[in-house]
Amino acid sequence: MESEKLFGLWHSTSKMAMPTEEMMRSIYNSDIFNWESQDTYHFVDPENKMMLVKNPSWQPDGDNGKGDAIGRSFLSYFCYKDDRFLEGISDCWVRVERKGWLKRFLFGKYYYQGYRYPTYARGEEAQPAGLSRDHLIYTVLAFKYAGYSDEFLKDFVKHLRFGISDRFLMTIDLWLWLRVITNIKPYAVLYYPIEWRVLAINSVWNKALYRCSGFGEESHQDDFIKIPNSMKPKSMTRIARKFFPIYALHINSWQIKVLPESKWKKRLQKLSLSICPKHNYVIQLLLDSPNKPSQENVDSYKAMTGGRWTGILNTWLNDRDIDIIKDPKLIEYNNIDVDYLRELYYTISCKKIKA
Repeated sequence: MESEKLFGLWHSTSKMAMPTEEMMRSIYNSDIFNWESQDTYHFVDPENKMMLVKNPSWQPDGDNGKGDAIGRSFLSYFCYKDDRFLEGISDCWVRVERKGWLKRFLFGKYYYQGYRYPTYARGEEAQPAGLSRDHLIYTVLAFKYAGYSDEFLKDFVKHLRFGISDRFLMTIDLWLWLRVITNIKPYAVLYYPIEWRVLAINSVWNKALYRCSGFGEESHQDDFIKIPNSMKPKSMTRIARKFFPIYALHINSWQIKVLPESKWKKRLQKLSLSICPKHNYVIQLLLDSPNKPSQENVDSYKAMTGGRWTGILNTWLNDRDIDIIKDPKLIEYNNIDVDYLRELYYTISCKKIKA
């Protein structure tokens, strides 16, 4: 089975429930999503069915974010419910037949190998860096959230190598999480205590660093002051690199979101919320925070560059080119930064993800 057949396999095996009327509200609205637009900040590569992003002014000859396109395309699917994004993500994976009877006997006849972009998977371009854990997680989240069948998910997870790429390995808690969300028993009894300890360590670590550094809490987007790393004292940047990163907290929040309801899940949510930035409304919503943002905060939020929800609006901790987008043409369509937040706030409670 080649990469391009992964999506077809899902269609033949999936038992996906019809979306509710509430879920359908505005998500297919042509006023917010445009497959053909190439002039907006986020735009689609129609050939490869992946969401890309405009290159920053300081890197005009960049690759338009191909390296992180799997995560961006998952969020695009979440916002706009266009199945073509699922095809694009599937095309980042190929089935590799193992050679040699001993390897086939010990590890199985085949495995799935992922790449950061479909053109890398097809060998049309050289991949600058191997697939990371984040890309693997976003792939599985896309399949899980879309309602792919248990048969498909179990086959996919069971045929992933622990060595994701030449550069990255799975962690034990990731290996266990993949089996918990695909109902492969009895791994839940191991996953939850391990994940709780990992999050507890990260929580204590971040809180201690905040106290020692005096960096302060996150700013509102209207009050955020950006200082390039090159202008900061080296001691500040060294400390900032030691924090548990917000991009990791964001993806971890999605991992928790798709877990079945339980006391353990609530414990994981509580620990993660303890290190959630003050104005990261997306993470607060993913973790079902009791102090979720107000409707006013959601509706008045302005789109930003640089992946705002996976970063932090803290002068000393921020290392990205994050700014409010002021050109209305750039956010006429595919305004993921805003649409993602509003989709979470207004409709995610309508979609229950089965255990």
